[in-house]
Amino acid sequence: MKLRNRLAWIAAKFIVSAGISLVTSSSVFADEATWEKYSYEPYPIPYFVDDVDRYPSTTPTEGSVNRHGEIEYIGEGVFATHWFTEIDGAAWHYVTAGDPSNDVVLFLHGYPDTWYAYSHVMAKLSDDYYVVAPDSLGYGQSDKRVEVDVSYASSASGVSKLMDIIGADRFYLISHDRGSVISDHLIADADMATRIDAFLRMQQSFDQPHGYPRPPHHLMATAEFHAAENMIRNVYESDYASVELSESELARLEWEWGFAGTPEASARTFQGTSFDIELEFRMANSIPNMTMPVLILQGVHDPGQHPEEYSRSADVIENGRVVFVEANHFIHTEAPETVAHLARNLFQKKNADRTEKISWEPVEFAHPPLP
Repeated sequence: MKLRNRLAWIAAKFIVSAGISLVTSSSVFADEATWEKYSYEPYPIPYFVDDVDRYPSTTPTEGSVNRHGEIEYIGEGVFATHWFTEIDGAAWHYVTAGDPSNDVVLFLHGYPDTWYAYSHVMAKLSDDYYVVAPDSLGYGQSDKRVEVDVSYASSASGVSKLMDIIGADRFYLISHDRGSVISDHLIADADMATRIDAFLRMQQSFDQPHGYPRPPHHLMATAEFHAAENMIRNVYESDYASVELSESELARLEWEWGFAGTPEASARTFQGTSFDIELEFRMANSIPNMTMPVLILQGVHDPGQHPEEYSRSADVIENGRVVFVEANHFIHTEAPETVAHLARNLFQKKNADRTEKISWEPVEFAHPPLP
């Protein structure tokens, strides 16, 4: 870490510990060069939006670093805001960017991610949409306490109420991996399903059993699995990734995973469920409610999810498409440009411009650097 950034870090910690708020408009820092002067890795010096009271606040989860209304630069001239709110007795951390008067896009992250895994896609969509990305219960800076229900059903219930807090009567939905399981529970609520105008679903089984090799859920239900040394780097440098991420990106992903209690809470999310249980639930409760346009986006190089598993998926819903891309499991991290492009097309045209139900789209990997 550079000396200037180290000094900024010390100053930032003093400011937060002293309870001092530097209230300013997010427009003060309007370009990368200016923000670089005030930023440090892996998280920003605490400046706050001038409408910090836009959403009801709560005490951040113990060990959290960001604060309610804190600004973070996420690239491409875009500044996101961190928020904390209480839902059903649990503290939720979520991040927003863009104009709140625009249509809302909700992002639900997978494993072992947080909101940050979507940051590059969020930056690319925030010019036209109000993008919202929470940390699911048990992850990042959302609640991880033992007494909090961190199941996928509980996270879905919390997300539903978060949309009410934000005032999003209708919204678009993007999910990945375990976030798609949360989406299944969200859509199983028929009233909530009618509020979703379009759904982009990534890297999760749909109407067929999960292929082999399967992630070891019996091991993932233990805290020891998630507490393994270099866990994040091992995941992102495994056969589940197609590109080599920058050191700064890996460091940030690792930092996001490093909040106290994450291994234990993450283990609890895998307890009491399985791929087969989730498939049965989805077929009976979620897929019948998928009347909105749905785009199933899959990377063809994921070692456990194979194209043939999705050969009939578009036929089991009213308005469905399957798109395969030359990517691996972490499409949104590997190819954010492609995800943003397909999302924008889905939201604007509702699959109407594509007559084929299954298509392939190549990806030119060009991971955007962090500032």
